[in-house]
Amino acid sequence: MKKFITLLCTFIIVASIATTVAFAENSEGDNVVSEATTQMTTDIVDTTEHSINDSTTEQPATEEPATEEPTTEQPSTEQPSTEEPSTAPVIKPEEPAPVSLTNTSGGILFKWSQVDGAHSYRVYKRGAGERYWTYLGTVAECSFTDPRVASGNYYRYTVIAVNDGGYSTFHSGIVIKRLANPYNIKASNNVDNITLTWAKINGATGYRIYRRTAGVTYWTYLGTYSTTSYVDKNVKENGYYRYTVRAAYGNTFSDYNTNGALTRLLKTPLPKRLVTAKTGVSFSWYSTTTAQSYRVYRRGAGESYWTYLGSTSGNSYFDGNVKPNNYYRYTVRSVSGSYFSGYDSVGITLKYINIDGMIVHGRYDDYLKPGTLTNPTRITVDPAAWELTIVNGGYRISKDYKPDLAYVCGTGERLDKNVAVHYARMYNAAKAQGVYLTPYSGYRSYSTQEAIFDRKVNLYLNQGYGYSKAVEKAATIVMPPGSSEHNLGYAMDIVCVEEWFENTAEFRWLQQNAADYGFVLRYPKDKQHITKVIYEPWHWRYVGVPAAKAMQESGLVLEEYLGVVK
Repeated sequence: MKKFITLLCTFIIVASIATTVAFAENSEGDNVVSEATTQMTTDIVDTTEHSINDSTTEQPATEEPATEEPTTEQPSTEQPSTEEPSTAPVIKPEEPAPVSLTNTSGGILFKWSQVDGAHSYRVYKRGAGERYWTYLGTVAECSFTDPRVASGNYYRYTVIAVNDGGYSTFHSGIVIKRLANPYNIKASNNVDNITLTWAKINGATGYRIYRRTAGVTYWTYLGTYSTTSYVDKNVKENGYYRYTVRAAYGNTFSDYNTNGALTRLLKTPLPKRLVTAKTGVSFSWYSTTTAQSYRVYRRGAGESYWTYLGSTSGNSYFDGNVKPNNYYRYTVRSVSGSYFSGYDSVGITLKYINIDGMIVHGRYDDYLKPGTLTNPTRITVDPAAWELTIVNGGYRISKDYKPDLAYVCGTGERLDKNVAVHYARMYNAAKAQGVYLTPYSGYRSYSTQEAIFDRKVNLYLNQGYGYSKAVEKAATIVMPPGSSEHNLGYAMDIVCVEEWFENTAEFRWLQQNAADYGFVLRYPKDKQHITKVIYEPWHWRYVGVPAAKAMQESGLVLEEYLGVVK
């Protein structure tokens, strides 16, 4: 009985504990209660199978973090978080869209749109007339530069995106005409402008010109032209200018050379005159303020290029390497550092005769400026070279000019006092040989010449000529006032004013001896196209002994000798 009561009590206690555990697992505070109960009845709970099954159906997600996909491997949020990486579907990338084609210095630059999920891109090219695509390469970026292109050719480009899922489809591509950069760009100085030149580019129909001045960081567009040269007249002396060029075809352009061509517009030295000597030619020019030195050039007859003769810091250069009866042309450039000025392409030309004193004036000489019959240039007498003062239809002295006069050989005719001395010597030399160079007409005043000329003009007006034509015809016989050598007092009409004078002993003596006294036949028969005056065998002009001998030997008239032939 006692043993039965003991077993019954034990059964009641075990049943009570089991009931308590079952209640705890179904309560809201299951974590706290279950932890306490488990500590108290570890052996009993471990032997109870239903409590293990219940706990496995409610696993918190934090108990197994390793089963979730790491964010570093799959950044996309499209994959469900419950799926394993090994079971993700394979997806091909989208087709990339071409964005642009650009001509660059290194080739053609191709750009396209980025594709999500693509790890690289395969680039293809197709030339004009080709049926197949040429694979160019694989890149990770969304751009590719193709250097293997020829200017003037058309090229089509496309691209394929690539990822682990395979390749995308591809676009039909976009087309561009390759235009290479203009090269061999040169900027050369002229008298008052800068000429830009460059090489012709295949495929270009025009060229865009840009300029950048000193201190400016941007390029200024100057215009588009179809030629391979451009003259910039909007420049200032001593200014620094940089130029560059882009080739163009419609709206397609080449790249450009960022260095371009740099120059400084130095003032061009202007040729002044040539003076001959028995040993060579002295060439002079007008100096410029910015020049550190000058480079002298010469070109022989028939030569198409200039030969560099040498440099000097002065404004003259002596050329001793010349040959008699050869023609030579001279010009000059100024130099400052590494920059050169332009040069006068006309320069000064002469036929060299190995005599002293022949002077050829350049077109920029202060002494002579070109004039016309109706708009003559007013000149003054140069005291240093008075005997070479030229007057004709285009060069006239002012009406106020009054020479110092002297009577000639006991007659009523007068000449400039300096000329009268030489005429007297010539007269006496001829007289000693039985030839009389009788003065017929010497100095004439401006008003006298004006009256003579007006009578001749009226003669032609009465014959029905218009005024301009009447003046032109009159000037071939009687010089307009101020343009006659009689107004200077340098010329004498000898014996008569008739063409038959050429058949006299006086004319023959003058031909042989006049140059020894400084006189020349001013208007010969074969030079009327230069002098614009009829043949006058009676008109002899003083030019000085050196010039007279040079003109006699060379056959030049004064216009040719002074280099003022138009």
